[in-house]
Amino acid sequence: MTVHPGAIRAVSSALARAIRLQPPVPFDRWLAKNIVLVDGPKKGELWSAEDAPYLVEIAQCLSQEHPCTEVTVRKSQQTGVSILALAWMLYIAENCPDNSIYGVPGLDALQDINSGKLQPLIDAWQRHTKKQVIQPTTSRSGVGSTTYEKKFPGGTLYLANANTVMDLSAKTTRFGVKDEVSKWQALPNGADPENLFFGRFTAFRRQKTYKIFGLSTPELDSGHALGEGPGHCRIDRDFRRSDQRFWHIRCPECGNEQVQRDAYLIIDRVHLHRTVMQCQHCEHHISEMERVLAVREGRYIPTFAGPDRHPGFHVDAFMSLMMSYGDIAEDKLKCEGKGEAGAKDYSNLICGLPYRMKGNAPDHKRLMERREEYLAGTIPAGGLLFVAGADVQSYGIYCEGVVFAEDRQSWNVFAEFFEGATDNPQAGAWLLLDEFCEQEFPDSHGVLRKIEALAVDSGYRPTQVLEWCRRRPNAYAIKGMPGRGVAAISPPVRKSVNKRGKRKRHGSAMSWPVGTWALKAEFYGNLHKTGLRSGEATDPPGYCHFHMELGEEYFQQLTAEYFSQKMVKGKLHEEWMPRREHNHFLDCRIYAMAMAEHLGISRLTKSQWAALRAKHEPATPVDLLSPESQQVAERVSPEEAPVSPPAPVKKPVENRWAKRR
Repeated sequence: MTVHPGAIRAVSSALARAIRLQPPVPFDRWLAKNIVLVDGPKKGELWSAEDAPYLVEIAQCLSQEHPCTEVTVRKSQQTGVSILALAWMLYIAENCPDNSIYGVPGLDALQDINSGKLQPLIDAWQRHTKKQVIQPTTSRSGVGSTTYEKKFPGGTLYLANANTVMDLSAKTTRFGVKDEVSKWQALPNGADPENLFFGRFTAFRRQKTYKIFGLSTPELDSGHALGEGPGHCRIDRDFRRSDQRFWHIRCPECGNEQVQRDAYLIIDRVHLHRTVMQCQHCEHHISEMERVLAVREGRYIPTFAGPDRHPGFHVDAFMSLMMSYGDIAEDKLKCEGKGEAGAKDYSNLICGLPYRMKGNAPDHKRLMERREEYLAGTIPAGGLLFVAGADVQSYGIYCEGVVFAEDRQSWNVFAEFFEGATDNPQAGAWLLLDEFCEQEFPDSHGVLRKIEALAVDSGYRPTQVLEWCRRRPNAYAIKGMPGRGVAAISPPVRKSVNKRGKRKRHGSAMSWPVGTWALKAEFYGNLHKTGLRSGEATDPPGYCHFHMELGEEYFQQLTAEYFSQKMVKGKLHEEWMPRREHNHFLDCRIYAMAMAEHLGISRLTKSQWAALRAKHEPATPVDLLSPESQQVAERVSPEEAPVSPPAPVKKPVENRWAKRR
């Protein structure tokens, strides 16, 4: 049989191509051909590097052929990094199948990841590529995938709750994702979940063939230079150990590369869309249009180099093409009105940075130097919410009156101590407090005003405080509640009982829980702010003002606590610790802040603030150059404010029993 030489050459070439090992497919190239977005404005479209150019280098480090064993991303919210982590699990299943684990903090988060992100991503991927890599979910058969185990030829993807021991045990995996690792908490037995997670990769450690991807929005900064302090944010600690790559953009004017930072953001408070970024090397203001082009042409530059440094990336809202300078400015202004909690949110969610709580108050002598020339017992201009707080002791009552402005600036109006017994709510120091609460205080326009809300601490004399407050509509018996995450003020609890031991529904004394942890953090954060007295251009939101008649004892009590973090039995323990014996005026200020929250300092709208301003301040000529709040006040005066409709007239109830007689 005669065979043409050309046919032999063609067959052998085809056979050689078929049996030759194919080079690994880079993850960034695989993404663009396989991943269909399942949410967002481009839902249903293929993933594109043009929408998130800063993700390409991260994807390259996650590729099968990249030698690194760890990748860290410290990120802000909504930057596309989470989709990258989920897509990487699918890339592993198709290109280098082996056991993988995806850890998230909490069962609810685990269910949300599966139903809202991962399973739709799997379905869209397999529908687009017409492949069946992940076995379909079957019910109770144990053959196919389940809710928390996605099976594929060569391995299984385990979805694990990082806050439970069993989900992080009895598994051997080669690839893993630590999602929102900053929110991983110490396990009930005191173990560190990251140590258990890393233990799943022991079989691959000697050959360095494993890979772990850690990503999260940051949380708290302990202040430790290396991030090793107790309670320090996990993702920031890992990022500090990495080569710390930041996305640099080039200034269109001078051509120098730089990292966009919040310190150089210039906000136009009247027209937020005109917000710009100041170039760090020249006087040019980078506009939003220039930013988009610069971000697309930007690049990562590592801060450190060395064999012990793994790839670490910082991703924030300034790099994101889903956000604009105007959006960032809007979020920043909103956070400014929320005190310490708002500052933390802006740092974590927008800037992608851990937040250091300003728990230690400044030196009391430095605060005394900031005292201002306004009269004690008067309400300065700008003060709209006039509240007070009282701390009851056996020998008397401490009381402070504070007035708050729309931007949370505060002025001390008075700080008094009423000496006398407090065991009888109708005698002693209570009578002095009674007289003081009825007193009227003049504002800067000569209008007399009374205290709108007074908080009285019921911790020492609960019976007397509850009875005294029950008789006064603007007095609130409060109970301080320690611990992070407790609201500034919560719904009250009825305390009065009748003769049968049941709580009274009407005329009952009410106890209002007050979350002191967050309020102290906000207050001490505000004390650190500098204003006009320190040479700044303006007084910032939240700035605290004090008049000249306040003595050293007042400031010593105001700064009498500090924030402590320590490990107790393997768990982080946080609490406010006393620095001095007396902290009564600090408590009074915290209770007054709770009353300001109760009156709506965090929830009032611009029109409501404008109506409140028009109520307390005389009318002034308003033009186009006036502040926005004054222009709103001109449009929404108290007389023009919307009036609630009259109550509907009830129809007479027919007496059907009368007809039966």
